Amino acid sequence: MKLNWGHYVAIALGCFMTFILSLLYFAGDTGGMVTENYYEKEIHFQDEINAEKRANALAEKPEVIVQANGLLFQFPATTAADFKGDIFLMRNADETKDIKTNIRLSDRKNFLIPSVKLIDGEYELTLSWKENNQTYLIKKSIRWIPQ
Repeated sequence: MKLNWGHYVAIALGCFMTFILSLLYFAGDTGGMVTENYYEKEIHFQDEINAEKRANALAEKPEVIVQANGLLFQFPATTAADFKGDIFLMRNADETKDIKTNIRLSDRKNFLIPSVKLIDGEYELTLSWKENNQTYLIKKSIRWIPQ
């Protein structure tokens, strides 16, 4: 049997389709969404930008101190009595290791996340709080290394 140009086109098309399908198969699952309520969060994105601007404009900002016994969040001594806040530590590699907690300030205006809750590696910190009817937000990366 002699092959003509039509056969070659069909063979090339078949090879191309096999290549594309193998790319899809080997790509596998690229991971889940960072947040389940993506669209709801998108609506409030401008509020987050404004809260970050307010936090950056503060003369005294909260500090995150890495200690042997955990992560210490030290707030200014001038923190108001109506303070309410949340801490979210997100692990990019495994969402089951995320830490989300409400802030309960001590008399010294600090809050500790104990080292037993933390795992070695990188965390994306989202520190949000409300004080004097204003919301504030700080986002940064933190590397926890047990000492």
